[in-house]
Amino acid sequence: MDLEDMSVQMVAADTAAEVAADAAAADPSNRPPKKSSQTCIPCRVRKVRCDGRRDVCQNCERLGFTCSFQDAASPNQDAESLTNFTLPRRRVRLACANCHSRKARCTGETPKCARCQAQGIECVYKPTKRSGGLSSAAQPTHQGATDSELESVSSEPPEKRVMTSKDNQGSHHGPQGPDHGFDQSGAAPTGSCHEPFVFPDEALIQRTFNNFFRHIHHVPTFSFLHRASLMQRYHAGMMDKALLLALVGITSLLMDLGPGTREYGARCIDECQTMVLQDLENPSTIKIQALVLIMKHRMLSKKFTTAFMLAATATRFAYALRLNYENPNLCFLARESRRRLMWALLTIDSSINGGCSDFTLMPSESMHIQLPCTERNFEFDLPQVTEYLRPVPTRPFPDDVGSLALHVRLLWMRSRVLYCTKNVLGMPESELAQLPELVKVLSEELAGFNDHLPASFKFSESNLQLRAYSPRLCVYIMIHVWWRQCYCDLYRMFLVGLKEALPQSGLSRLDPSFVSYCARQCYEHALAMADIFKLVLSLDGGLPVTDLDLSACAYQCARIIYFGYQTNPGDIGLTSNQVHEIGTRCLTIAKSMEHVPAGASIVSCFAPDYLITLY
Repeated sequence: MDLEDMSVQMVAADTAAEVAADAAAADPSNRPPKKSSQTCIPCRVRKVRCDGRRDVCQNCERLGFTCSFQDAASPNQDAESLTNFTLPRRRVRLACANCHSRKARCTGETPKCARCQAQGIECVYKPTKRSGGLSSAAQPTHQGATDSELESVSSEPPEKRVMTSKDNQGSHHGPQGPDHGFDQSGAAPTGSCHEPFVFPDEALIQRTFNNFFRHIHHVPTFSFLHRASLMQRYHAGMMDKALLLALVGITSLLMDLGPGTREYGARCIDECQTMVLQDLENPSTIKIQALVLIMKHRMLSKKFTTAFMLAATATRFAYALRLNYENPNLCFLARESRRRLMWALLTIDSSINGGCSDFTLMPSESMHIQLPCTERNFEFDLPQVTEYLRPVPTRPFPDDVGSLALHVRLLWMRSRVLYCTKNVLGMPESELAQLPELVKVLSEELAGFNDHLPASFKFSESNLQLRAYSPRLCVYIMIHVWWRQCYCDLYRMFLVGLKEALPQSGLSRLDPSFVSYCARQCYEHALAMADIFKLVLSLDGGLPVTDLDLSACAYQCARIIYFGYQTNPGDIGLTSNQVHEIGTRCLTIAKSMEHVPAGASIVSCFAPDYLITLY
């Protein structure tokens, strides 16, 4: 037999064996018994490994599911049982933002977890992509819950959430249909103030952010917000609703955001104030930030009484949170933001009390924090050690001193000047002999402030031109305007016949040469302030957005010069045309804030007849 015949026989044998094996496998009597399934139906649906423990597997026991192994009557898992089975949903407990950032265990309770409740900090849960807002029909009634608690319960991002308002019974009402929203042009919603409040849309919010940080943030009172941190919170859906409404309100008042936005911004401020006052039991830094913006809006809107009362609430919040002390446990950015917030509160308090100690809420002795750092270090989170407010410096300021720190220190000096003048007016005439020495001390402190300024901060036309397109132009102007105004506040009590001056009987007890010297000094600083206004108006970039302080100083400047021309034309040495030109210049400066009610009132005071009646 050759090799070819042997190969044919081997192939035939293999084929016969395969046929026999297939036939044996097809015989039902030869099949092995089917093993029972080692995976229960819940684990099979969830596609996880099952340990097969009877009567309840470990996974079902841990999650509280009904295990299919418990049903002994139907041990087989056919396709129909798998199709009809539905898993009960279990909500995964999420950590709040504070616990998550510190990698701490969070209990996941709402409205506040146990850790945030114990430390007295704000508890915010970051919304998930799968979470949706509660419908009005399914939303539970939170009896006695505050607005911040409702914000923590709801899973919808605050910037997308429709604001609600409470009636006298505490029930919540939402918007009544789509007619209350914004139109496509970005205009504010129309309607009366009795209609339900509607949260601003995305377009208005973005215009607010852009205009605030481009044109308003450089004003010293508003410099406590850090743009990068604020935008990160907003895009993460974690920004506080009250603070966002306050930003919309103050920006719409100082800038033109579109038709109807100024009226809508006033409603945002009202809603923000209501939210803060309804949650007084939970002070927070964010609430103080919102209150500062509310107070500035009230002051610019000529609602000074409301601002006066809100200042007490904001100060209590700050003292309760110990913001007037350094907190070494915080990062530099958080510490600097808290410092700037406290100095903004001190600035507002000094403008409200007007030198009256009975109305002072934040004496300088209570401020145990450093002065603000430079804007660049704050923007880029670069730690910087700065000086404290007290005592009065006796050496030149460092070259890296911040403009905001100089502004704070100068306003503190002005508050001391106002305290002096208020006390002198109530001082017995027999004690006026010590007044010249007191005036000398304050004037030397003011002169030392100007002498200690770095060369780049001293006032000159070149330094002003270099800042013509800089966001720091506003604070540079106000530093030198306030410095001149401090001298005018100090010396005007020697202008015989002025409303703020000492009575004639008291001035007669002083040396006539000293009184004459003080009067000349007052006129000289007023004229120097008018020269600053002339250079500011000549800038190519125009006048920046400023606070009401610039208009008030312009009015006081014109008032002193008009008074000197009417009473002592020889001391002031100006012609009628020059006085008129200076008055027109000051009026132009004041008109920069004419679009706000308080600024319009200052402009109305520039009528010559009204100026004369004030003397």
